[in-house]
Amino acid sequence: MNTQLAKSTTAHIAMSDPDEEALKKSLGQRQVSPELRKFLLNLLKTKKWTRKITLPSAHENVAVALVFASSLKESGLEIVTELHVFHNSRTIVEEWTLLGETEKTSTIPKEAFTSMSIRKVTVMGDTVDVELTAPPLAGSQARIIEKSFDFAAEEHGPRSVPHPLIRGASAGS
Repeated sequence: MNTQLAKSTTAHIAMSDPDEEALKKSLGQRQVSPELRKFLLNLLKTKKWTRKITLPSAHENVAVALVFASSLKESGLEIVTELHVFHNSRTIVEEWTLLGETEKTSTIPKEAFTSMSIRKVTVMGDTVDVELTAPPLAGSQARIIEKSFDFAAEEHGPRSVPHPLIRGASAGS
């Protein structure tokens, strides 16, 4: 069977607040590529705020991770959420700025600081589709955010996009 053409939906390993021990335990006897194992260990060592990792069951070389990051800039603290998508030894990182370095936390709806969850990961050839569940904002219902990553066509460096939880909010939009 040609795995490049196979379609797989997540019947997955999902970890919240992972560390190296939790990763080892979750993977158990599961076969993952050496590149994926290296990616996961590097992620846990360099991104201390890694919160959720999902690995689709039918793939040994695909993972999706949600990471929270901050950096102290000259004019203030910047807070971002990063979505790391790993596929066949390549990574695409999508950065969502939650709080710009000059913005005050009071300009962001408090619900935006609540984490999202990875709901489903679907792989079709070189395309990885990710469904995220977002918490409700200001009395609305939880919603599904869909992202698609084409590893055949896209550059593999970080890309910055508006945070999906604060679109239309006063901050940054």
